[in-house]
Amino acid sequence: MNLDTLVLDRIACSNFTWAGESDTNAHHAMQVHRECSVGTCAAKTAAFARLKAAGRLTPDSGRARYA
Repeated sequence: MNLDTLVLDRIACSNFTWAGESDTNAHHAMQVHRECSVGTCAAKTAAFARLKAAGRLTPDSGRARYA
């Protein structure tokens, strides 16, 4: 497995483990998956939940709530 494959696997939509490991990873996942939807993309959903639990994200009151 080469470096490109390792990096792409880490930031894949299906990799919710990495996105939820730390606030830093969650922040990065939210940036990488900015076009994805919370509730559809596992990585963004895990990152959203992590940042919300840490008090580092305030959901928009006009949007549907997930996680």
